[in-house]
Amino acid sequence: MRYDLSMLRKLSDNDETFIRDMLQTFKRTAPPVISRMEDYTSQNKIEAVGREAHKLIPGVSFLGARDLENILKVIEEKGKAGDPEAMTSLIQEARTIVNSLIIDFENDYHIE
Repeated sequence: MRYDLSMLRKLSDNDETFIRDMLQTFKRTAPPVISRMEDYTSQNKIEAVGREAHKLIPGVSFLGARDLENILKVIEEKGKAGDPEAMTSLIQEARTIVNSLIIDFENDYHIE
C-alpha cells in the first residue's frame, strides 16, 4: 500500500469528511508543487526546489505515504545543499508516486 491513513484517522477521530477533504487538498495542491519543482530544476534554482519539497512533507506524512515522504526529504536536503545531482530523476519519481496516490484516493475514497 502506498499510503496509511491511520495517523490521519487518529488525529481526526475518524472523521470521514475531514479525511476526504485532506485527500482532495492533496490532489489539488501536490501536482502544482511538483510542477514548480520541475520548473525550478530547469532554471537551476536548486534551493527553491528544496523549499517546494518541504511544503509537501507535512501533508504527505499525515497521509502515511512513506515512500513519497522519503523522496521529498532527499529533494529537500539536496536543495538545501545546492546539490542538483539526480534532482530530475528524484522529482520524476515523486511525480509518479503523487499520480499513483491520486488514482488510489479516487478509487478508494471516490474523491473528485
